[in-house]
Amino acid sequence: MARVLLSKEIQYQLCFSAREKLEVNWAGLARYFQISSSTLANWYKCKRLLPQEIFLNLARLTGISIQNPKLLKDNWGQVKGGKLVWLRYGRRPVNKNPGHNKSGASLAKKFSLPGFSKDLAEFMGIMLGDGGIDKGQISITLGCSTDYQYAQYIIKLLQKLFAARIGIYYPKKQDTIRIRISGINLVKNLFILGLIKGNKIRQQIDIPVWIKQNDDYAKSCIRGLIDTDGCVHRKVRKTRNSFEYRSIGITFCSASRPLQKSFMKLLDNLGFKTAISGYTIYLCGEEQMRRYVDEIGFSNPKHLSRYKVFLRDYGWKKLPQKNCTQMLSTV
Repeated sequence: MARVLLSKEIQYQLCFSAREKLEVNWAGLARYFQISSSTLANWYKCKRLLPQEIFLNLARLTGISIQNPKLLKDNWGQVKGGKLVWLRYGRRPVNKNPGHNKSGASLAKKFSLPGFSKDLAEFMGIMLGDGGIDKGQISITLGCSTDYQYAQYIIKLLQKLFAARIGIYYPKKQDTIRIRISGINLVKNLFILGLIKGNKIRQQIDIPVWIKQNDDYAKSCIRGLIDTDGCVHRKVRKTRNSFEYRSIGITFCSASRPLQKSFMKLLDNLGFKTAISGYTIYLCGEEQMRRYVDEIGFSNPKHLSRYKVFLRDYGWKKLPQKNCTQMLSTV
């Protein structure tokens, strides 16, 4: 049977969306397609490609449209597998120890692939902001003096999502706190969900598709991005009639153009208006800021505290310029 070549993110999204559509667990989805649970696991964990018939059924069931998917011949796996084995070993390798893999290394710790959720979407936003993936581990680096409370929030979020052992490090001579989780299988799962290894800017990372297609996930991801790479600030606009208009705004900065466009598109879909200059995106205005705080909010106490202080001492004001110096001294 012909197989369909998809990105890991899309393949997992098809399987998980079908599960949500039918309101069943993985075992229930396996029964729906009259297959074994292990076969289904190979599909949603992206260890095997989807058969063409299953792919078409999933697309119809979920309503997800994929243009011109690439089909592979029936024997593509045998051809590819045979070539790789002979190139590496010169012969078919024999695994003499079932407790180890073919290279002789111990089997890696298993991590379950988490289902789509608002918590997972917020974690993805955090990783897109201050996170990194390298050498079989993930890390999130924050300012120790400014983001210590937020780091505690992230640790609890990671424990909830992955139930894994979390390492906390304080690099010498740096005012930073670094949160790490090690695990090759964890990294593989995050690749499936849409993250990448290495330099995010050089590779022009983007927000995963499954987040873009759900408003609740979008809000959570935006919150993660703002909490890490965003800032709450005061804004002053001078006019020709000797008045200054003072307001509060949010800025978000990223050098990844796809991420910039997707970030602005998500906010636009939610009814927010943004502006961009260089790498910086601006969200301003009293109504928009109040909506942001009510509908999206902050998980980073630093940002919430700044917003409350600015709202109390600064707010949205129209002042004659001659009174500006006096007003600024009270902020």
